[in-house]
Amino acid sequence: MDYLLVIDNVTAEGRIMTLAEAAVLTHIEPEDISRSIQGFDICQSMDFTIVDTEAADDVLAA
Repeated sequence: MDYLLVIDNVTAEGRIMTLAEAAVLTHIEPEDISRSIQGFDICQSMDFTIVDTEAADDVLAA
């Protein structure tokens, strides 16, 4: 989980950033983001959707 795709749910704008950057932007604790992504493959709040970009790397490698 090196880079995450953080999508603003209002504007649909997506940005790739580190876990620390995502935590600052979304005001969600890094541990909560990590736990949610590991358990559900996604972290969602009312304002943001966060997904791990490693899944895209796995598809490209196949």
